[in-house]
Amino acid sequence: MVNFPNSERVAMVMFYGVADGNARLARKLWIKRFPNCVIPYARTFTSVVQHFQDHCTFKPLTYDRGCDGTERILQAEEQILERGEEEPDITVADL
Repeated sequence: MVNFPNSERVAMVMFYGVADGNARLARKLWIKRFPNCVIPYARTFTSVVQHFQDHCTFKPLTYDRGCDGTERILQAEEQILERGEEEPDITVADL
């Protein structure tokens, strides 16, 4: 997998917007504009845009990298149970 620099990720977001959210068209526009550069998969456009929408940054997320997935789940379960004990009337949506 190619690790695109932020400048190219910004361009992907722009091409995706110009293509009205059509990743395949965004890829075609990319190929036309940058014929001699690395060509990202259509899914890459979607992933870059989704990451930016979710996190308002192109930086990779670094939290939770040190924990095993199972450990994170157990920690989350404990926090949910504790919150439920502290606030018995809380709804699942509020957790």
